[in-house]
Amino acid sequence: MNTRNLIVITLIIINILVLLTPAAGSDTLKRSLLEEIISPDKTDLFEDYGELALAKAGVQAVIQGMKGTEVTTTTRDWVNIYLSIVDELEKMTTLTKSQHPGDHEEALKMADTIDTAINTLKKYDIAERNGIPVLAERALKRFYIREGKFFEDLATNTKETKVRIEYEHISSESYDKGDMPSDASRMEFEAIRDERMYKRDMDRASEHIAASREYHATARDPPSVFFGAAFMDILKARDSFENAEKLYEKHSDKELGNVKELRPAIDDTYKGLMITITKKIAIYLLIISLFTGIIWLDFRRWGEELDDTRLGEELIV
Repeated sequence: MNTRNLIVITLIIINILVLLTPAAGSDTLKRSLLEEIISPDKTDLFEDYGELALAKAGVQAVIQGMKGTEVTTTTRDWVNIYLSIVDELEKMTTLTKSQHPGDHEEALKMADTIDTAINTLKKYDIAERNGIPVLAERALKRFYIREGKFFEDLATNTKETKVRIEYEHISSESYDKGDMPSDASRMEFEAIRDERMYKRDMDRASEHIAASREYHATARDPPSVFFGAAFMDILKARDSFENAEKLYEKHSDKELGNVKELRPAIDDTYKGLMITITKKIAIYLLIISLFTGIIWLDFRRWGEELDDTRLGEELIV
């Protein structure tokens, strides 16, 4: 292919693209934007967020009231921002229909992107004058309030304190972004209170576990042959573990699973000591019985000899 033919083909492609692309400041661009605004069917979303329906009506009215020559690429830019906000909110509401907390957390991350888009939309004077960013902002705040309530309910019904604290923080932050300062403060207070109580109890549980391990180690390898001290140590080890266990169960804390193996080890040592002590006691009793038997035989022999002596005395008399 020679250079001349290549230039001709390039010019033809450029002309086709020009014909297909709406020109800035034209009725074609105006019609294209109106079609993008009107055509999407988002009935469910607009029912949930009436502010978005009002925003859509406002955008449509603005574009319809503009002359073709007034509809420029700038107009297209802010309309596209509005449309992207609607699309993202629809994705977010779809996610929040799920009861899985992870989906709601993902939706909240998307909400931060929408907040940035709304701030960008405010920079366009015509959109700002017609209240489009304000309506979108109200819809976003409504979303945040709903998520604040969702995570508050989730926190109330969550037994695991560590997870409940996380949900309380998310609830507080969501209420704050939804302009609900009193609810945000209330949830933050609950989170701080639960954190303080949780840390206090977990510190105590850790101390109990450390003490239990120490007592268990001493009982398993006693420094002396006196098994009474070892037996007292294993009882202390068991009591310390049970105190820690109660604290972990109080908070439904998963850390309990990491120390569970200590309980059977304590029980095994306890049984071993009981067997050893029982054997020792049996040996001691056996020895005492032997000594008692020997002493009794001595007393019996002595008694018999005494009787013989008295009998001899009686015969002499």
